[in-house]
Amino acid sequence: MGTDVARRRDSADLDDVREGDLFLVLNEIDQDHIDYRKGISGQCRIVHYDRDFNARGELWTGEAGMLVGLLYNPHDRRLYATNPQLNSILAYDSSGIQHRLSSYLPERRYGNMALARNGDILIGVHSLYGESIEDEHGEGKLIRFNPRTRAFDFFEAEIDGGRGGRHCISNLALGRDDRTVYYVSEAGRRLCRYDTGSGRQLPDFVAFGERDAMRTYGLGVLSGGEVLMASGSGAVLFGSRGEILMNYDVPLDKGWTRAMPALDGRHFYLSNFLHGVLQRREIATGEVVGELNTGLKCSLLSLSEYQAGTGNPAC
Repeated sequence: MGTDVARRRDSADLDDVREGDLFLVLNEIDQDHIDYRKGISGQCRIVHYDRDFNARGELWTGEAGMLVGLLYNPHDRRLYATNPQLNSILAYDSSGIQHRLSSYLPERRYGNMALARNGDILIGVHSLYGESIEDEHGEGKLIRFNPRTRAFDFFEAEIDGGRGGRHCISNLALGRDDRTVYYVSEAGRRLCRYDTGSGRQLPDFVAFGERDAMRTYGLGVLSGGEVLMASGSGAVLFGSRGEILMNYDVPLDKGWTRAMPALDGRHFYLSNFLHGVLQRREIATGEVVGELNTGLKCSLLSLSEYQAGTGNPAC
């Protein structure tokens, strides 16, 4: 798909999506002038793929920055996206109309999201860049909200800061009990847990030592309590008690930043931010059963798999 200005138009039909289709964040980044020191920014874009990685359409948010979080919610049939650089949370309904959630959620640099069984959305504050986020809601960096009722709660979860000490909750997943949030700071050393039911910090699921090469990136919790996590240099599967069950072999030695379980329970998606590669793998063996090479560096940040729902659209 082209990314020139003339082709920046919405072509995705969110009323024509099939089980197993994927939505990918593929921001338009100038591939000839990527400079990590100055920060990466571009035009924010979501691309719709079918389950065989054929592109079917795209959505342009009309914002510059970096889309970071992406979540399809079958309860209200909306696609949610976050741009922490602009403190923006967007929602697209099935007709493709864009809605902004900033009218009732306090302003924060929101990032990645996870979905609860009742339709609640868990969302983390992605990062801090010198500004204070304290207001009447405190400095809570973990939020649980319901897009239908607009009720929300803030939680004072611990963070380890990750790379540069500025990352908060850059990736998160919800546990089997629907209340325990597993979360990390990008390139950090702690895989933390927080109980949103009781409002208390839990012991870390995993903590790495100073000499460990592994770092914490995107993760997902399996039905048996196992945890998949991207580690920068690859991906790892932890048992329910935090023991390593498998290190997955990968073709590139760095850039693997998101591991997300597929809805079928047998596969997971592993994405490489630096090279723009997305793989679908078997959880049990690590075998690659599908691969998409977008050819775009520093653009692929998040993905969400479509699941049909029967809920009523949110107002």
